[in-house]
Amino acid sequence: MDLKHIILQAKEKSKNIFDRADYDYLENIDAKGIAYDSRKVSSGYVFFAIKGYKDNGEKYIFDAVRNGAAAVVAPKDTVEKQKINFPDTAFIPVSNIRRAMALVSSVFYGEPEKKIKCIGVTGTNGKTTITYLIQHFLQKAGHKCGLIGTINYFSGNETRTSTLTTPDSIEIFSMLDEMVKSGIEYCVMEVSSIALELDRVYGIKFEQGIFTNLTSEHLDLHKNMENYFNAKKILFDNMPKGAIAISNKDDIYGEKIISSQNLTKILYSIVKPSNYQANNIHLGIEGIKFNVSHEGIKYEMNSKLTGRFNVYNILAAIASAVSIGIEIKDLQEYLKEFEPVNGRFNPVKLKNGAYAVIDYSHTSDSLKNAIFAAKEILTPANGRKVITIFGCGGNKDVTKRPVMGKIASEYSDFAIVTSDNPRYEEPMDIIKQILQGMGGKKNYIVDENREDAIKKGIEMSSEGDIILICGKGHETYQEVKGVKSHFDDKEIVEKYNK
Repeated sequence: MDLKHIILQAKEKSKNIFDRADYDYLENIDAKGIAYDSRKVSSGYVFFAIKGYKDNGEKYIFDAVRNGAAAVVAPKDTVEKQKINFPDTAFIPVSNIRRAMALVSSVFYGEPEKKIKCIGVTGTNGKTTITYLIQHFLQKAGHKCGLIGTINYFSGNETRTSTLTTPDSIEIFSMLDEMVKSGIEYCVMEVSSIALELDRVYGIKFEQGIFTNLTSEHLDLHKNMENYFNAKKILFDNMPKGAIAISNKDDIYGEKIISSQNLTKILYSIVKPSNYQANNIHLGIEGIKFNVSHEGIKYEMNSKLTGRFNVYNILAAIASAVSIGIEIKDLQEYLKEFEPVNGRFNPVKLKNGAYAVIDYSHTSDSLKNAIFAAKEILTPANGRKVITIFGCGGNKDVTKRPVMGKIASEYSDFAIVTSDNPRYEEPMDIIKQILQGMGGKKNYIVDENREDAIKKGIEMSSEGDIILICGKGHETYQEVKGVKSHFDDKEIVEKYNK
């Protein structure tokens, strides 16, 4: 594809991003591919020299050119420094490298975002379950639906294990192109705050935006809750007039995040009156039953999911599906068939009569929700207990560590503090920060070895107890000193279920 044509089309989409370049020179370049990773560059590729949180693409211009890059897109200051070193390579100066990459990706892949209906789900917790629910509802109703999220990417022909909750723009537009070619009508995607702030979904006009909730997470990047909120709000600020905004009215940010936009606003809740309000909730270890009140009519819902937090997730997905035109009476049947998402509050019945629950809860709020869900399931308790096994990931937001320690010690009957994915940090340094929040409580022990911690939790359990194993969920590895080794919480549970 003629690079001059690509850049001019991208420039037309946003005139203030692309600076003057030698367009006559670009006309002779056949752009055979685009990449921001120099290792993926081949002959005729366009390389984007992106400066990230941890690395600077400027360092890899030489590698990209050596691998065959015909052109380099880079910030103006980088172009001025590097152009003299590569006289045979076209340099395209831009004022915003990430937005430029999104615009070029759109043009390179034939503007697939205009040929598919995109639904974006953002918030701290619940994104994965909601996206899977929406995809299930749509496909049961006869609509082909792709998915981009934390666990998998489904683009029509295949399901791939995800690497990022929301991948970079090149991958997103490539997958949207695959979906269009596969005849997919909808794409539902998790949209993280980092992706919004880094313009990974720039240029996509979401027909629906869904907000779940907002609690402390990613503050190592956002620094404070106001910045975190503003990052999430980007999704709704960039939606076209009249698009559908679905939000959790019970969350303190739920109405605020959609308050300033000219959108069609739909609210869901358990506590406050809303368009979709749940009541008469019955929670069990293997499922939930509740009523949804909508437009004066009550509908009974039955699901294999459990936990009060999943009532919110189901409400959000119902609101989305009804907005598309699916009848609630049909959703009642579709919901009964929906299987719990891998690693999201998955119960495993143990031979001693207890249950181990594998859950991805790795934020303070999601940990609290998981413990509360287990407590509600045990009511009336009759001596049964909740044993929480958890840790915190390394090289991530440190502010949540003592908060999670406080939550685990206050609300669990017993807690075992262990290792999660310490990455490049010392596991015991992370654990010590968690313990700072546990005060003088005596209802916990520490075992750095995650397998031993799970084994101890099972050994101390008895009939009717719930062992919450939190933090890793669907993950099948543990990362220590930057090395990933196979580790699956569910496999460990099965190993010691004797």
